[in-house]
Amino acid sequence: MVGNTEALAELRKVDSGFVLIHGPIGCGKTSLALAYVHEQTGIRIEEGERRVCLGSYYVAHVHANDFEISDAEKRHLFFNKSTRTHLIIDEAQLLTEKKQQSRLKTIPFRPELTIILVTQDALALEASIRDRCTKIRLGPLAARELPELVRRACAAVGIVYTSEIVQALNRSECFRPRAILNAVEAIARGKSIANAVAGQA
Repeated sequence: MVGNTEALAELRKVDSGFVLIHGPIGCGKTSLALAYVHEQTGIRIEEGERRVCLGSYYVAHVHANDFEISDAEKRHLFFNKSTRTHLIIDEAQLLTEKKQQSRLKTIPFRPELTIILVTQDALALEASIRDRCTKIRLGPLAARELPELVRRACAAVGIVYTSEIVQALNRSECFRPRAILNAVEAIARGKSIANAVAGQA
């Protein structure tokens, strides 16, 4: 993760409980949740990967539309004190009132349990649930943070970093991390810098 330094520092203080990661589309909310879980557990879970059990850790990543608590999960969420459990609920603004009432509100606080709600619209969640959460707000990168993310992205896709990419992103005021990464990947596939950046505006 690059940028949002204060938000990252706040998240690193969290050991368990409810966490609300919110902010506009494309600012790295889901990536941050997955990176946090990896840092906490050593388990690397990709977007769309649902459940992983490894040693004394249990990790689940679900879309709000698919959020149900099975009997097996209840054992992890409610009773199993020997297992550190991390549950990421993506697009949490889509959780129905019923799911918020009958699922989330019934989950007790336990030091072995972390529930991360990822959303573009924090106010779509009930106030009683928001009040349970440590709130982490992400936003677009600052212009001074662009070069570092572009350098990392270029290294990841195997192309040479050039300040022309940063200049083009600056001109188009493209500061959302997802759009920046998409632009660099498009350049790696052979698009011109101008076309790659224009495609993310």
